[in-house]
Amino acid sequence: MNLIHVFKESIFAAKGNPLIFIPMLASVVFSALVGLVFTGSAMPMMGRFTGEQFAASPEQALAGAGAALGAFMIASMISSFVSFLAHGMTVGMADRALKGQAVTLQAGWERLVTRIVPLVIATVVVIAVVTMGMILLILPGLVAAFFLMFTLIAVMLEDLPAGKAIGRSVQTVKKNLGAAFISLLVILGLSVPVMILNFALVFIPLLGVILSSILFTIYAAFITVFLVCVYHNLDVQTDTSPEVEI
Repeated sequence: MNLIHVFKESIFAAKGNPLIFIPMLASVVFSALVGLVFTGSAMPMMGRFTGEQFAASPEQALAGAGAALGAFMIASMISSFVSFLAHGMTVGMADRALKGQAVTLQAGWERLVTRIVPLVIATVVVIAVVTMGMILLILPGLVAAFFLMFTLIAVMLEDLPAGKAIGRSVQTVKKNLGAAFISLLVILGLSVPVMILNFALVFIPLLGVILSSILFTIYAAFITVFLVCVYHNLDVQTDTSPEVEI
């Protein structure tokens, strides 16, 4: 696998098909709205968790804090779930772009709908496994995320059920360990300037939030295109592992 060729091909596909960025942008906007709704409902509950309130009624204060924490967790789970669905739709659109086919939101949506059941199951399993791994001292979660990073791609591109897609992702990473790891390093490398820019945008009132959302959309959508392109170039059937060229 020629990594530079894969990277250039991903850039070309993303630049030539701007509609690829729409599902991720919609996900970011939706998540922001969900966050505002749940934050607005959680703040009054957190107001009960003060020194005076705790001294007067510990049970009520703890209940308010627990309800607020629950609201934040629900908002986070909903946002994560929607972002995974957006990722799945983007996978289908990226596949068409890389194959030189017409990329439309309708085609992406129709593909998502046909694969919605295994995609939802795979999404729930991946989130659960990675979250559990993160709870267990973080490292297991990172390892799980690494081996499961092609799960939704396998669901969308190969019409596999959730269980087989998970197995295909693990098998693909194992057979192409070096290529998969270098691809992960590229993704992490791209995240560094994105995080730095995001940190700088925080200091710009209002406009900074909008620009940060756009930046995250571009990054997330491009990473999806890149992963699909990597998957196209990996060996997913045989026992050999392709050499990685830089």
